[in-house]
Amino acid sequence: MQDTPGAPVPASLTRQLTRLNLPARLLHEFLTAHHFAEDDRVSALEAWSARITAHLPQPMAGQLAARLDARTGRTAASARACSPITVRHHLHFALPVLTRLAAAGINDLADVTPDLLGYHLTACHPTGSAYTHAASGLRSVFSTLKAHRIIDADPTTRLRVGTAARTVPLPADVALIRQDLNSPDTARAAITAPLVFHALRPREIRHLTLHDVRDLQEGLLYLPHRTITLAEPAQTRLTGYLAHRDTRWPNTCQPAPISQQPQRPVHWPSQRTAAEALPLSGEPTAAGRSHP
Repeated sequence: MQDTPGAPVPASLTRQLTRLNLPARLLHEFLTAHHFAEDDRVSALEAWSARITAHLPQPMAGQLAARLDARTGRTAASARACSPITVRHHLHFALPVLTRLAAAGINDLADVTPDLLGYHLTACHPTGSAYTHAASGLRSVFSTLKAHRIIDADPTTRLRVGTAARTVPLPADVALIRQDLNSPDTARAAITAPLVFHALRPREIRHLTLHDVRDLQEGLLYLPHRTITLAEPAQTRLTGYLAHRDTRWPNTCQPAPISQQPQRPVHWPSQRTAAEALPLSGEPTAAGRSHP
């Protein structure tokens, strides 16, 4: 399968197994767990960043790409990786100022001075929270480049960022919440209960595993940084869904407890069948064709 035996296996190569109805995802997870995989796929964040910065000159566009790698943890010298939402948020609000700098003939972010940055930031006329988000985004861009020695000085060191305006949460539809809590759909009720009684974030519910609900009978739910003692209605609804799950999909291997389509156990093909199904080494197949 490889031109260089022993080298990490690219994800783009294992993805070709899907065309042969073989479990590409499980193989990639196995190789990743053993540090034998290379993720060469382009993420949605990388594609978005490349698209919205395509109009910027070099080396500015390249510096922003390096900043993206650093903030998402793709470089060896990266600090703790940030959420893709945060990375996208900062670049989105910093881009209008960066575009003005490029239009003014500044092609290299290393040439940006505090006065020049302040002038173009003011020229964009941001007010209130828009100013705070723009200043925060610019500080993220330049501080990251400075920390990774891509530029020599950070022009945002003394930039006033301010505080975003706080908004009052809108009232929730209590009738709709009550309807979902008492829904005959056990999955809907199990998702709604932790949200209502314990204010779990959607991503926390999305990433729950069976290991996190191992002590559900004792009313405990384990999260990465805290343990929750469940309210009785939440415990009842989660227990009810897991009982439904065990009855509906008794042989599932899906680690997420709340899933409408748990995974079936995967039966790997025999060694001979797999070898015949993967003509990727350049050797001729039975039909006489050679694959790259």
